[in-house]
Amino acid sequence: MCIAWFINLGTRWPICDCLIAFYSSGYPLEKAESYATLRKPFLVNELEPQHLLHDRRKVYEQLEKYGIPVPRYALVNREVPYQELDYFIEEEDFVEVHGNRFWKPFVEKPVHGDDHSIMIYYPSSAGGGMKELFRKVGNRSSEFHPDVRRVRREGSYIYEEFMPTGGTDVKVYTVGPEYAHAEARKSPVVDGVVMRNPDGKEVRYPVLLTPNEKQMAREVCIAFRQA
Repeated sequence: MCIAWFINLGTRWPICDCLIAFYSSGYPLEKAESYATLRKPFLVNELEPQHLLHDRRKVYEQLEKYGIPVPRYALVNREVPYQELDYFIEEEDFVEVHGNRFWKPFVEKPVHGDDHSIMIYYPSSAGGGMKELFRKVGNRSSEFHPDVRRVRREGSYIYEEFMPTGGTDVKVYTVGPEYAHAEARKSPVVDGVVMRNPDGKEVRYPVLLTPNEKQMAREVCIAFRQA
């Protein structure tokens, strides 16, 4: 049996019995779907639900559909850049969407799943400013902009309440719905400096999940049909 990884295969597609196909930027999902239809390999994780991952709005909708908790959030959808919306209000220390008010600090996420430029806006009582989170560039994962106080208006965004995590992010990896492995790392919210070991890899350490967290990981795995 061979396992195919379709990230940088180019145009040569081997005949395989088992397919692991995971979402990332530039990943040819449609080609993988066509291949699966043609060759009918065993799918470790389903392909069709991965279309949801391109749109954070659909991800949140799917989570809610399966009763999985999400932060309080609101959607600001623009058909054209800088479109003025009568349901969106911005003041110094809050934004209001359809009457739902989000006080700073709050989080602003692009609706597009491939856009990893996520902003956290801080209240004037804490000095204001904005912290931009992004995919690691060298040893940086975030940057603070003290003079930025206004939210972005060139696209569509999700606004949600900021949830303190004690300076730690936890990633959970599932192998089917019955097994989950969790690792923690320093959150980019802390100072944006990536901690690395002597081999240059980001420092992570295993975490024991609570029963509730294990159940949530199981439900996410089932909701998106991803192993």
